[in-house]
Amino acid sequence: MLTADLLRTWKKGPYTGPKYIRPEDPEYLKLAAELIHLVNAHKGRTRGELQEALRLHLADSPDYLIHRGLSKLLLDLCEFHIVVAGGMEPVALRKKLFQLSAENRPVVLSPDILHPVTREDILLSVASELQVPSEIVLSDMYADLPENHLLATFEPPTPAWLLQRYNVALAQAILYNCVRMRLIAYRNIPARYKQLFKFIKFYRLMHSVTGDLDGGYEILLDGPASMFRLSKKYGIRMAAFLPALLLCTKWKMEAEIVYPDQDKRYFILDSETHKLESHYKDATQYDSLLEERFAERFEKLDSAWILERETEIVNLKETVFIPDFAFRHKHDGRVGLLEIVGFWRTDYIERKLTKLKRAGLQNLVIAVSEDLNVSESDFKGIPGSVFFFKTAIDPKEVLSRLEQVAAHPS
Repeated sequence: MLTADLLRTWKKGPYTGPKYIRPEDPEYLKLAAELIHLVNAHKGRTRGELQEALRLHLADSPDYLIHRGLSKLLLDLCEFHIVVAGGMEPVALRKKLFQLSAENRPVVLSPDILHPVTREDILLSVASELQVPSEIVLSDMYADLPENHLLATFEPPTPAWLLQRYNVALAQAILYNCVRMRLIAYRNIPARYKQLFKFIKFYRLMHSVTGDLDGGYEILLDGPASMFRLSKKYGIRMAAFLPALLLCTKWKMEAEIVYPDQDKRYFILDSETHKLESHYKDATQYDSLLEERFAERFEKLDSAWILERETEIVNLKETVFIPDFAFRHKHDGRVGLLEIVGFWRTDYIERKLTKLKRAGLQNLVIAVSEDLNVSESDFKGIPGSVFFFKTAIDPKEVLSRLEQVAAHPS
């Protein structure tokens, strides 16, 4: 992400936002292409050399913040390694050189009668021991310093990708001072819901959920920074989470920004006005081959039920429960749900059973793998319909149970 000093913003009344660039602008595309080429040309060279080359390229450019921002994002894509040609780690090598120098002090550049040991003598002595040229000893000595790390890998992005990434990074940087975020995820591609909550959980964002499938879900992300003293730690998590929101097809975000001087602003984003593109990898539609095969077989049935993927969100306050599949009847509108319990870890089973009990869904069908160390008694007190399967889930069995438990939306 960008550092705060690279942020470009506007302010109007109580609102703020980033100064985006046009990704299709020919001048910016040209700049992005030049920077990408420059970084790629420095593979195998040091970080210090690359940073100096980027500085020289900047020169007196009037767009220095954009230039530096693009450079920062490209450096984030680089992987640098410590390369030691002589076989001895830099710390151990320095210790050996300094110890030998101390034993022969004072070490001088030019020898005389009183000071016969030179810097070159020390280097040659260690080089002889390692059986490498003295130049290798000299280069390895400080190979662990960041500026001496060598650029090992760099996958050049397209100029258009870099400019899109820059706009997202600007939006992320504003969120460093975010204390509260309100999201509305409208009805869109079903699999996006579960993906969104996975990222919320991954970044340890405290949240509450209201709303429904048809009207949209409202998610409030509220952290310690809003309740106690201001801290950027939670805001940085929200910034890292933003690209996950961009994976949804229809959404709106309102973030409350509070700066250290107590100046409060609001930052608003939505999927219609701001065409930001996420650089996060989009999850596949199905979590497992088991789910995918079940969906394919169910679709082949001549049924009045329409299968949907993870569209129902059950608010459990500090967490949510999202059944694997939802089913809607074409004619009478009844809704049924399917949850697949197939993962074998003990802690997973315990958490799953707890969630199912708390959710209390009367219209839920639960398919349980026979490979698990559970029985029907473990599901006592959980409403709905439970059945066990061996290697594949029979869609006809699910269909039969849907007819028994499905209910009209309240």
